[in-house]
Amino acid sequence: MVRAVQNSDEHSLSKVSDPFTVETATAMLPLVRRIVADMEELHKTVQRQRERLRVIDQLQDTTDQPEYQDELADIRGSMQGEEQQFDACVRELNALGVEPHLPFDGSVDFPAVINRRAVCLCWHSGDDRVEYWHEMGEPASARRKLDSQTIR
Repeated sequence: MVRAVQNSDEHSLSKVSDPFTVETATAMLPLVRRIVADMEELHKTVQRQRERLRVIDQLQDTTDQPEYQDELADIRGSMQGEEQQFDACVRELNALGVEPHLPFDGSVDFPAVINRRAVCLCWHSGDDRVEYWHEMGEPASARRKLDSQTIR
């Protein structure tokens, strides 16, 4: 049987205590997909802006010119706003009892117990349903497919 465990991490904002099963986690995917899609777009945008700033910051003659200062301030302000939106998405997932992998890779975890062992059901944005798991603390790359041997 698969059931949720409350994440004891004091940094977690999760308030959901209802048990997760593969079925209930999969049923939550329409909402989780939308949130993760927003996070993926925000993440890409912030990465592009960081790269632009890195390149601009290397051009000393450019960054010292007043006309570029406003543009740099706009980029930094926009990036900060998008980082705040990303953080709001993380909080929204946490409120559902779902933990995104950070650094963000498009994967989220549903804390669960399999065979009396605390694990994570794992979903990635390309998956149709929740059908993978990994040990607590392991990256999404370590995930394994659920099978009848796993859930006894």
